[in-house]
Amino acid sequence: MTEPRFTELEMQAAAAERALLAAVIRNPDALAGVLASLPGSDFYSLQRGIVWDVCRELSAANQAIASVTVARTLLAQGKWGDDVSPGSIRHIVQVEMVQGDGESPLAASRHADLVAELARRRELIRSINYMRQLAAEHDGTASDTLAVIRGFVDSLGQPEEQASATMTWLDMFQEFEAAHTGEVRPGIPTPWTELDALIGGLFGGRLYVIGGSPGDGKSTVALNIGLHAALLGHQVLAFSAEMPTIDVFGRVVSRPSEVPLHTINRYKISEFEMSRIRDYVKAHHDLPLRVNAENTTINAIISMARAQKHRRGLDILIVDYLQLIGSDANGRSAEEEIAKISTALKRLSRELDCAVIVPAQLNRNPSTRANSRPVKADLRGSGRIEQDADVALLLWHEEENGKRTDDVTFIVDKNRHGPRGDIRLPWDGEFGSVA
Repeated sequence: MTEPRFTELEMQAAAAERALLAAVIRNPDALAGVLASLPGSDFYSLQRGIVWDVCRELSAANQAIASVTVARTLLAQGKWGDDVSPGSIRHIVQVEMVQGDGESPLAASRHADLVAELARRRELIRSINYMRQLAAEHDGTASDTLAVIRGFVDSLGQPEEQASATMTWLDMFQEFEAAHTGEVRPGIPTPWTELDALIGGLFGGRLYVIGGSPGDGKSTVALNIGLHAALLGHQVLAFSAEMPTIDVFGRVVSRPSEVPLHTINRYKISEFEMSRIRDYVKAHHDLPLRVNAENTTINAIISMARAQKHRRGLDILIVDYLQLIGSDANGRSAEEEIAKISTALKRLSRELDCAVIVPAQLNRNPSTRANSRPVKADLRGSGRIEQDADVALLLWHEEENGKRTDDVTFIVDKNRHGPRGDIRLPWDGEFGSVA
């Protein structure tokens, strides 16, 4: 068998790198997610990587990305130089970025995937060459050398940030000590102190699933949490696959402005009621709450969440609701798609260090049982949701004489970091909130 031989030079795509830099000048906002996730070190061209990193810095600082701002930043960093030959930093900024074809954000995203993939392949080639050198020069027996190579192979494919996150015994103690002596911020409080007493508030890196049947108030509870956090100054991003933004806004402002939700939903708001809503919005004009109500896929959600984290920070991500989020893959069963989305959101919570809140539909089984109290196994579509969730909060409206009571029970049926329990709270259907 002929041994294939590839060099790092073959693992590069100059055209993709040029297209990315040209696209980011024309669509910086649309490519914020790409800027957040692709480091300049992934570029084969060192100079293009330097320019790309400046674009990332400008995006993170919410500053305009234009040839003049890029040039000014490079000059301040002492990287501008006098060389104007093709491939130089000045040529990249003044020619490639300005005169290049401005491709669509989707095409640019594909170029970013290619640049990242080729960077991993170059890394793999370097690793293979290193192992060849070990095999030839390592002291000791062949078995000793093989053991060293196996250890090296086991470390391959792990992102640098993951490797750097490996902690020693003393590192873990210091982190633990800081958490228990008040040096680390506590969890973000929910609107309900009784719930906080059970789950400790909301923490980055955790997935919170709110389960309920249709009409139980899954979206209401999620939005109550999001608004409460935003009022405390936390950055909140919500995706609504169930309601348009006009309905989301109506639910958010109904209680604080004291305008009944049924009045809002029927477009029967009086001028006096509208004035109360205006006053509330004016008092909280810079509320750090953003909502996206487009029909979107899990990959688009991940990209936009990364962009939000990169540019403004992100403390809470709400995805409403799990079974309505689109998949980017075809041919999978509904259960497989839901499992993939659930796991992706759990991983995203850890990557971005934000709390992810996901309303999810329950099976209709609880209402047909003698005991209609829901359990976490009733989460519809996939047992994976139950596994991924750090907290599974189920909503239960008890009935008396065939009618719902004015209360809702929060059933904390799973709590990875604390006790389970029930919390009974007043349900305020008039204003779409839990008191």
